[in-house]
Amino acid sequence: MLNFLLYQGLPDGLVQLPVPLTIRIGRLRYAVPQTLEEFTKTICYGQRIFLTQNEETEFGTIIRVIDGYYYSIVTKKKWDSDKALLFGKKVLTCTVNELYPVAMHLTNLIGEMTDREQQLLHREPSKMELAAGIEKLNVFSELTSLDFLRDAMKITVPEVLLTPYNECLVRFMIAKETTDYQNRYFELAKEEGKSKSKYMK
Repeated sequence: MLNFLLYQGLPDGLVQLPVPLTIRIGRLRYAVPQTLEEFTKTICYGQRIFLTQNEETEFGTIIRVIDGYYYSIVTKKKWDSDKALLFGKKVLTCTVNELYPVAMHLTNLIGEMTDREQQLLHREPSKMELAAGIEKLNVFSELTSLDFLRDAMKITVPEVLLTPYNECLVRFMIAKETTDYQNRYFELAKEEGKSKSKYMK
């Protein structure tokens, strides 16, 4: 695989390969998640962070997504980002005709996951928030998310990282709906206050 990616370039044929139902890692074969639902119910929040971190090369991306998804499945151990990187040695023994399409498929699922998060959790900042410079907080979004989950679930950050991804997503969705409700209530109360004020005059 190193020869394909680093020296000869990736053959066009690899792009056309179908996604296999299983991939061989070491001596055993492991199921490839076929849907976003199957993918997200398998990972924890620490894996979500690991899987969405950028790599400078296509080879690095392939190793990261395979490590990130299969580390706990293959080793039967709790998620550990440092050990997952070392797990990459096992990934190097995979055949390129399986590894490449599976990695690209997982990359697509990760893209679907982040798109869904954007759809479910994004809200446009208010004019006041923009004026105050809320965009400067974007660089701290990962840390802010961890702190929120820690406080919401009353557990430590290491425990947050091991919490199932779907549970964390629900926590974020509840927080967004609560904030949206509070904002709507505030606006309605403000309008009602204006109406009463006009009526009294």
